[in-house]
Amino acid sequence: MDYARFCPGSISIRQPIPEFVECPRCGEEVEIWTDEITTRCQNCQMTISRDRAPSCIDWCKFAKDCLGVEAYNRLKGGGK
Repeated sequence: MDYARFCPGSISIRQPIPEFVECPRCGEEVEIWTDEITTRCQNCQMTISRDRAPSCIDWCKFAKDCLGVEAYNRLKGGGK
């Protein structure tokens, strides 16, 4: 079954959009996508992490099928 077709909660993972954060080291504006946990500042090379808000990955029994194993593991912290 195509769970993703019915799940509005996974849209920011299935159809990511860029967000911009300030690098805490150099102040440069850094792009991070809604399906990423970390990114690297192009100016100073610092790895920037953000807190992952609770999402369907945490409670939905279909999350792995909906998002795919690779995305699920990456976002749960099991891989990059």
